[in-house]
Amino acid sequence: MAYQEGESLESWLNKATHPTNRQEDWEYIIGFCDQINKELEGPQIAVRLLVHKIHSPQEWEALQALTVLEACMKNCGRRFHNEVAKYRFLNELIKVVSPKYMGDTVSQNVKTKIIEMLYSWTVAFPNEAKISDAYQTLRRQGLVSSDPELTADKTLIPSPPTRPKNPVFDNEDMGKLLAELLRSKNPEDLQEANRLIKNMVKEDDARVQKLTKRLNTLEEVNNNVKLLGEMLSHYDRDRSSDADRELIKELYDRCDKLRRTAFKLATETEDNDTNLADCLCLFVFSVSSQSGIAGGSFGFPGAAIGSMPATLSSSNPFISSPVPGSPALSRAQAQAGHSAPGSPLFRPPLSPLHSLQGSPVRGLEPTLSNVHVPLDSIRPSKALPVTAYDKDGVRVLLHFATDCPPGRPDVLVIVVSMLNTAPLPVQNIMLQAAVPKSMKVKLQSPTGTELAPFNPVLPPSSITQVMLLANPLKEKVRLRYKLMFLLGERQYCEVGEVDQFPPAERWGNL
Repeated sequence: MAYQEGESLESWLNKATHPTNRQEDWEYIIGFCDQINKELEGPQIAVRLLVHKIHSPQEWEALQALTVLEACMKNCGRRFHNEVAKYRFLNELIKVVSPKYMGDTVSQNVKTKIIEMLYSWTVAFPNEAKISDAYQTLRRQGLVSSDPELTADKTLIPSPPTRPKNPVFDNEDMGKLLAELLRSKNPEDLQEANRLIKNMVKEDDARVQKLTKRLNTLEEVNNNVKLLGEMLSHYDRDRSSDADRELIKELYDRCDKLRRTAFKLATETEDNDTNLADCLCLFVFSVSSQSGIAGGSFGFPGAAIGSMPATLSSSNPFISSPVPGSPALSRAQAQAGHSAPGSPLFRPPLSPLHSLQGSPVRGLEPTLSNVHVPLDSIRPSKALPVTAYDKDGVRVLLHFATDCPPGRPDVLVIVVSMLNTAPLPVQNIMLQAAVPKSMKVKLQSPTGTELAPFNPVLPPSSITQVMLLANPLKEKVRLRYKLMFLLGERQYCEVGEVDQFPPAERWGNL
């Protein structure tokens, strides 16, 4: 399997349930299951993500999500079973079948599969009363007239529960002592056993808190180093602004501080702890990033210059991996807010953030300053849209137009659409986009700045925005984007890359 490092639960599930999949993609389905087993809170996060996919208005996406759910029940053990057997999750399945909620708008194939799955769980887990209650609720409502016939491939054979070794409760000597105390009829021994159990619980709580802190720190190290690398790959000594250099300096200082933290984590981790490799890997990663900066032109130790120049323009909301706690994000957000007048969601181009490559672009500098394409004049092409972002019910798609602007055969017209299938409103949307220096990208004004919560009886709310992409040298397009928005009360700030563009030779005739 072509597993990729750094894949998250969201990215595994997005690929496993993508509407353009022609068939079930078991590489990504099993990857999602494996990621659940790796993460401390994998089952809790996974069921929330699955609910959004199962509620999708697209039948194929919902059916794929149910297939993923079946695979998780077979491969993710007791921790996942416990999350599925909660009323919170079971009620979301009932909503899909019940006409009181989504039943009238959902295809019969999706409803039938949910009923079959619930029944198979009642057979496989006869002691799970909540699962049985959920299935009986559908029977009482007349939504199930007879129990479905389950074939062998639909009969759930759960994997044996995997109980992770607990260094506190699995201590053999401590277990023997506790067993002796509990067998004793002496009240003092029973009191001692009670005290011992309380101490073991406290020790285990402390261990879990320490593990959680370690995981959060490792994630912060990874995110900050990744963001610093992105900034360095776009740095140009002669053309980058003082604000760019100051932002890189802040990231460098943060990585230097986290380098010491990563080293401390490595020294505190036991030799046989599987997390030791993660600590050492990120320690080396942070050191190598800083050593690349050493000797650079920043006035502090320097940087491996990349070769991918970019021009930064503001745009709609989409991004792929949050970078919490990074000083660069708040600064970038502030710069975006003061860069130009316009809507708070999609703004005009910001000042260019050039590439590390200082050499001038071959030929004339592309320009889009005098190009404007009205939305109602665009003819959609037959090319499939590209999903740029899909997470927590928020989706951003790129639709390609058939024609180029008059007199500009080098310009691709793209309609960016953002949909909300989450039960929460989306606000304060802002998108930024970047392309290589030999190209230019421009985002026109959007149709709105907010998305209403998803209503199953109405089409999902959406925002559209025209994007113009100039590519006079007909090179392969790589578009990087940065998305910021507020979903409910949670702030998102994510970055990602899209390279699935039509060949430049076909622009204007898609």
